[in-house]
Amino acid sequence: MRRSARITTLAAGTVAAAALAVTGLAVGHTPTGAAAHEPRHTGVVIAHGADRHPSQTATDWVTYADHVVEVTPVDERDIPPSQEEIDRGEGVILRGVTLRVDKVLWTRSGATQAAPASFDWTAYGWQFTDGDVHNRTEMAGEGQPRIETGHHYVMALEWEAPRCVPGDGELPGRWRGLGSESIIPYDNGVLGEGEFQGRPLQLKAARATALDPGDPDYSLRDEFTGHTAAELADRLTGTPPGQKTQRSLRQADAPAEECS
Repeated sequence: MRRSARITTLAAGTVAAAALAVTGLAVGHTPTGAAAHEPRHTGVVIAHGADRHPSQTATDWVTYADHVVEVTPVDERDIPPSQEEIDRGEGVILRGVTLRVDKVLWTRSGATQAAPASFDWTAYGWQFTDGDVHNRTEMAGEGQPRIETGHHYVMALEWEAPRCVPGDGELPGRWRGLGSESIIPYDNGVLGEGEFQGRPLQLKAARATALDPGDPDYSLRDEFTGHTAAELADRLTGTPPGQKTQRSLRQADAPAEECS
C-alpha cells in the first residue's frame, strides 16, 4: 500500500522528532544546497507517523479545512536538533519554511480566520547520523511533498487557535494542514506536477504514480493530477461537508485561556 492513515504529515505544521519512525527507503534524488549543508548520502529518508484529520477526499477537505490556497515557499531555515539528539549522535534537523499565499481557492462558510497572506510551516529537513549534523540525508513524509523553494503547491489549511499544552504552557495560534493528502504539487499550473517526496515529477511521471479510483488510498491528488486548481476549487464548492469523526491528535490540550 503506497499510502495509509498511519503516514505522518508535516502538513500538520509541526512534528516531534521523537515521535517519527523512519525507513531506509530512498528515492532517486541527490539533494542540493550550500556546500556546508550537502549530505554525504544520496536518496531521501521516508518518515511515518499519524495524520491529524482525514484528508483523502473532497468531503474531508471541506469538512476539516478553513481555506484551500495556492502557495509558494519563499524562504527556509534550519531548525536545530535537540540537545538530546546531538548527545545521542543522530536525529532530525527540521526546516522552518515561509509560505506565500498566491491565491485563495476555497473558503469554508463560517471560517473565523481570514486566509493569511503568508505563514510559517515546519517541514522535514534531514536525518543526521554518526554524531555529525553535517552528515545528513534528506527527509520527506511518505506520500507527500517535502515543501521546497522553487516549487508551488495547493494546500488545505485549518486554523488552530492558541492552546495550553501541559508542561509547555501556551502555544500561539497557527495554520496547520489536515493530513498527508492535504498538499498537492502545483508547478506550471498543473496539479500533481512538481516536487513530491523530495524529487521533481513531470506530469507523465505524476500520472504514473497516481492510484486507480478503486484503490482504498485513492485521493484528490490522484483524481486531479493533470487538472487545474480552478477545477479542484469547483469540486470543493460543490461538495457538502460531512460529519467530523476524528479529533486533533492534541485533543487533550486545553484552550489557551486555561493556562496558568
